[in-house]
Amino acid sequence: MSLFQTFGHEHTPEVEELKQEFTNAAEPFKGLESDYKQMQYFAKSGTFIQPIEELLPGVSFVQQTDSATGIVKQVAVPDTFQRIPLKQILLQVLNIPGMLENMLSWQQKNREALQDVFDGEFCKTHPLFSKEISIPLLLYNDDCETVNPLGSKTLAHKLGFLYFIIKSLPPELLSSLRSHFLLAVYKTDDAKTYGLDALLSPIVEELRSLETDGIILNIPNFQGAVKFAVVQVLGDNLGVNAILGYSESFSGNYVCRWCKAHRDVLRVQTSEDATLLRDIHSHEADLLIGNPTETGLKRDCVLNSLMSYHVTQNVAPDIMHDILEGVGPYEVKLVLNSLIEQKHLSLDKLNNRITSFDYGFCDKSNKPSLISKTDLRNLDKSMHQSAAQMWCLLRLLPTMIGDLIPVENKEWQLLLLLLQCMEFIFSPSLTVPATEFLRKIIEGHHCLFLQLFPHLHLRPKHHFMLHYPTAIQKLGPLMQFWSMCFEAKHGFFERVSHVTCNFRNICKTMAFRHQMMQCYDFLSGTVLSQNMEVGPGQSSFLATLEGFKNIQSGLTGFPMFSEVFVPEWVKVDGTVYRPGMTVFLAYNEDGEPQFGLLQSILLMEQTSKTPSIKLVVQKWETIGFERHFFAYCVTPTRILFAVDVKELIDHHPLHAVRSYREDDHCLYIPLRYRIF
Repeated sequence: MSLFQTFGHEHTPEVEELKQEFTNAAEPFKGLESDYKQMQYFAKSGTFIQPIEELLPGVSFVQQTDSATGIVKQVAVPDTFQRIPLKQILLQVLNIPGMLENMLSWQQKNREALQDVFDGEFCKTHPLFSKEISIPLLLYNDDCETVNPLGSKTLAHKLGFLYFIIKSLPPELLSSLRSHFLLAVYKTDDAKTYGLDALLSPIVEELRSLETDGIILNIPNFQGAVKFAVVQVLGDNLGVNAILGYSESFSGNYVCRWCKAHRDVLRVQTSEDATLLRDIHSHEADLLIGNPTETGLKRDCVLNSLMSYHVTQNVAPDIMHDILEGVGPYEVKLVLNSLIEQKHLSLDKLNNRITSFDYGFCDKSNKPSLISKTDLRNLDKSMHQSAAQMWCLLRLLPTMIGDLIPVENKEWQLLLLLLQCMEFIFSPSLTVPATEFLRKIIEGHHCLFLQLFPHLHLRPKHHFMLHYPTAIQKLGPLMQFWSMCFEAKHGFFERVSHVTCNFRNICKTMAFRHQMMQCYDFLSGTVLSQNMEVGPGQSSFLATLEGFKNIQSGLTGFPMFSEVFVPEWVKVDGTVYRPGMTVFLAYNEDGEPQFGLLQSILLMEQTSKTPSIKLVVQKWETIGFERHFFAYCVTPTRILFAVDVKELIDHHPLHAVRSYREDDHCLYIPLRYRIF
């Protein structure tokens, strides 16, 4: 401070403030010496949202040992579950600078195609979203085994988790698990004992307040009330049926929560029957009947007490469980068994191809496991593939073994029809005509299935596919409702249980640890922010880069002697880009996709805090679509150009692979989905 004394500024307010900052920096953890003081600090900051212990209407008896006598007693302990105050979480999110503006901007954005729930018929006619400033919420319910599934304590510590997401957040923010918030933790046994409505009742009370009164805000650029409403409850078929009050048996007479198709009709039905769709009036009539065997409805749902929600409007399916863990593996088994019986393929040959196939950077982490003869022959048994592995296997199987299969093979055509359906079902952007085309493809697929396997019948998950086109028109793309991201959220709680090894009050442990992690995210400013990671690399001058003249047109605004950083890889909002990957650039005038092979990555400094990321790509020439391989045939060119990562038509990188066909010098790019 001698410098300030020399110039006579020792006692100015600015210098006094600087002195105080230096003093604080010398003791950064003053007042945080104990757990109690730390928790006081977190609570005072408002970023730690304390879980609430809710009582259930019963007790459990636990053993307690007297430390003096060693006598074991049975003690009655009230049954409870942990609930996180929803309003406090939403208030924290809305107070993030600029967050409400971003949400409302995304919600009101004009889009030509169906890209979000706001583009569907449901939100356009909803009493809240169509007239007031309201934000939709998605609830997700699922059970998770917190101990070793092969151990002796299986099911004893199985927990149910209720999550929610704020649907108005842009996709790049929703892609992070930090945007998936915990709402409740409960024991699965308690849900069976007391019913899910007993767990949902306090949550519904809070939801009712949010949809009628909302949250009063007084922040820059906005003063007033913001309301919230539940638009859909998500989960696997069993979990959603349990919450909404439908039958939890999928071998009964009425197993569909969308319509009242009888089991005998469902097994041969190839198109949706609009006259059988459930609605509020039929739901009330079924409640009066009170017979699940005749209606498929067991009880009313407490969520129906909300002003703007009804279970018959809950039409979001779970394509992960329906396709990747249902129809997909079932039909792959049927097709592979048929091809092996016809001597086109052997199981050893198939496993050899699975082992030696070039998966590239994009799919190597989801490389399918080897297929055993037992798994293949037993149609009701799991294939021991995760959902991500099954998606990888389905997409790449035509390129993997297509050279061995005759073009006219009917079973192969069934697999290709399923892949064509999946192109639309997994697409993040569709048009209304595309949904009607999907309806026709699904009908053709189901008809061919019944023709090829007359001794079999369509399964319930086949039937659920019939409702997909209608669900897309009402809610937008189905991928925004699948379980993949939510199940990834379970990983945090599985790690907590393995680390703590304390199951005395496991629900409280889980809720507290999660809220501490969320407190850190709020304090660090990373809870809802775009993130970027940069790998190792080297700096260079723009003009010295190889092929600079070819890529210069894509680098407008940057002087030729600007310094750039060339990393080995970069991770943007969870997606990794590295040289050798293929990116989807655009559609040409004929509607064919254009691809580019990523050569290098450039980080360019600009006026904003986030650097501009340019991808230097070598253009692939698209020859056409090879249906037998279900992939686009491409050849390399010498054309180089630079494209901003934000300008890509799709952010998922792809991989170009060679086929096993002799004298085939082309490469093939299987798509994850079709973009409209």
